[in-house]
Amino acid sequence: MRRAISVILLIIGAWLLVAGLAVAWMDVGEGDFSGKVGAVAIMAAVAAPFLAVGIAVSPGNRTADFGMTLMVAAAVAGGLGLMMWMVFTDPSFRQLMPPGRQMPNVHIDPNWGVACDLIVGGAGYLLWYIGRRRERREKPDFEGIFGDG
Repeated sequence: MRRAISVILLIIGAWLLVAGLAVAWMDVGEGDFSGKVGAVAIMAAVAAPFLAVGIAVSPGNRTADFGMTLMVAAAVAGGLGLMMWMVFTDPSFRQLMPPGRQMPNVHIDPNWGVACDLIVGGAGYLLWYIGRRRERREKPDFEGIFGDG
């Protein structure tokens, strides 16, 4: 039961984190760095309680679970960013707008989006790697103990 609750909370937290990372890919014309950081930070703050409780409830390797969650969130956000870039750079996308409506002033900022994805994904990989190494140190190698030598 704890594993199921942990997985559900980690999925919700990762989903909210992906929303923040997807916002990092968009440039709505403000152009200031603090606005972009603020948007990502707000979504990360909304995701943090779900991730924290999901990790606290997890019966397994908490560090590795959290790292894997961050890596998956970064990968999904990268895919969303790529899809948004393909949509907004497609000239036929304007034909989908209702007649008389202007295209929204939204551009894709791949530098900031990729940077945020790499930071979150890199932090996730580091946590996953540390968790796996700790787990290997705590569990003995049974082949070395019971094997032929």
